[in-house]
Amino acid sequence: MGEKLVCAYCGEEIEGEPIRRGPRAYCCEACAFEGSRSTDCAGRTDVSQASLKEELEFRENPPQS
Repeated sequence: MGEKLVCAYCGEEIEGEPIRRGPRAYCCEACAFEGSRSTDCAGRTDVSQASLKEELEFRENPPQS
């Protein structure tokens, strides 16, 4: 067992028993949850809240209708 496992989400070394989801190993349930969330082709997750940067850009340049 000389091989060290690394979390597929945060990249930290896994101590103890890993959480497995398919071929991936995670250090905790939180990383397993975040790692399994859906993303689109641009890397965006399924969250409905925009980042502060995106919100400020939207306010400065609202869509023209």
